[in-house]
Amino acid sequence: DFCLSRGLGDVYKRQISTSDGPEPGPAADSPVLLAEPATGLLIDHVKRRVWIDGAEVALTFQEFELLAFLSAHPATVFSRADLVRQVWPDVPDRRNVRRDSRTVDVHVSRLRRKLGPVHGQCLVTEHRAAYQYRPLVTPAPPARPAPPAL
Repeated sequence: DFCLSRGLGDVYKRQISTSDGPEPGPAADSPVLLAEPATGLLIDHVKRRVWIDGAEVALTFQEFELLAFLSAHPATVFSRADLVRQVWPDVPDRRNVRRDSRTVDVHVSRLRRKLGPVHGQCLVTEHRAAYQYRPLVTPAPPARPAPPAL
């Protein structure tokens, strides 16, 4: 089953899960589509592609996995160890990535650079040891004036 969610200026379609908390695994277990139409970000989890303002952003396999996981759990803080467990669990060449590994920091840094100054800021560092994805908050459209009273 899928549901369409709206909030904080974002729209995303996700699979409904009956388990508690985030699930480990590849991006295929994450939302099918994340879009922030007002900001120009589109993440297609099925095609494993990302676009900003219509231009495709080239990501490595692991960069996409990290972005897909964090964006599927907006405003949730994950430590490096959490991210290694969740995003690197079944990668065949993970070469014993340590839970306190700076590998996560390097991937986040590369993602920020590739997403640019607007969307890169969505990858937020918490207490220099944890990360979260915060969707951009877009301003509400101006209110329409009330019709004149007769």
